Amino acid sequence: MRLLEESYGDVRIFSDRPFGYKRYIVNYPDGRETIYSSLWYKLDKIKEFVEKDLKSKD
Repeated sequence: MRLLEESYGDVRIFSDRPFGYKRYIVNYPDGRETIYSSLWYKLDKIKEFVEKDLKSKD
């Protein structure tokens, strides 16, 4: 089950816990999906990645 962690308009960050550790899934409106492991990345860092990506497209 995916939980919505953050939404930036059409870009959404979900979390999932399939094997006991959390994964973050970033869905973009163009169909891209990026998955990050919580073993390596915290939610704040993923938010920075998404914000940077959104700013670079403007």
